[in-house]
Amino acid sequence: MIYKYIKTESIKKKVFQITLNNPKSRNAINSIMLDEIIDCISHINKNKNIRILIITGEGETFSAGADLEWMKQSIMLTVEENKKDAMKFSKMLKKIDELYCPTIALINGHAFGGGLGIISVCDYKIADSKSKFCFSEVKLGLLPAMIGPYILRNLGYSNTKKLFLTGEVFGVSLASELNLIDKFFDKEDITYERNILIDKLLSGGPKAQSAIKSYLQDIYSKNISDKLIDIAAESIAKIRVSEEGQKGIKSFLDKNKPDWHNEIS
Repeated sequence: MIYKYIKTESIKKKVFQITLNNPKSRNAINSIMLDEIIDCISHINKNKNIRILIITGEGETFSAGADLEWMKQSIMLTVEENKKDAMKFSKMLKKIDELYCPTIALINGHAFGGGLGIISVCDYKIADSKSKFCFSEVKLGLLPAMIGPYILRNLGYSNTKKLFLTGEVFGVSLASELNLIDKFFDKEDITYERNILIDKLLSGGPKAQSAIKSYLQDIYSKNISDKLIDIAAESIAKIRVSEEGQKGIKSFLDKNKPDWHNEIS
């Protein structure tokens, strides 16, 4: 299958890689990319002929988050249309999260916003030591609703709240400390370390690994229900069409700092 915004390849027997491939926009996520990831993983799930899935980014960035053109379009959408978009993003995350085989996020550079959602649903996260991270939505007058349940699962309530509220940029040391990533290495060592992890995973029984993932999903992830996802989609849809959300997005697109009103209500 040939895609526009992702590249797919086998890098080793039974090891498959999806590369986010929108380098002119720093691998920013758009609606077509979401469709392509969903389609690709649906084929993997149907055929069940791989042991490990790796997700990485083309070039020097893992993902800058939402694509600017996609954001421009969201300004013109209704609440229901924005909710539909949000549900597609959630479907993509859930497809990765519930995949039968082990998944590795190979973080080749900075990851912001929705890119961190992709990382959070992978089983293993290996980062380039120079990578930077940011939950940038609050600076656009938005909330990271669709990635929230998965980030909360990884970081815990207090750490998630602190990073969501400030939208601060942070590095690999804090990301590792907070359990957002597992390990980080210099760029020249990251492929070697990836291969060590691949060999460890291939030494396990594939049926056992699939059963382990399913078992842990059943006992740990019940809180990420369809109802919660619907509430999250409704929340982001409403704030996207709000005055503050519109101002934040437009200011970001115009490269201006938004002049926030102090009123909450």
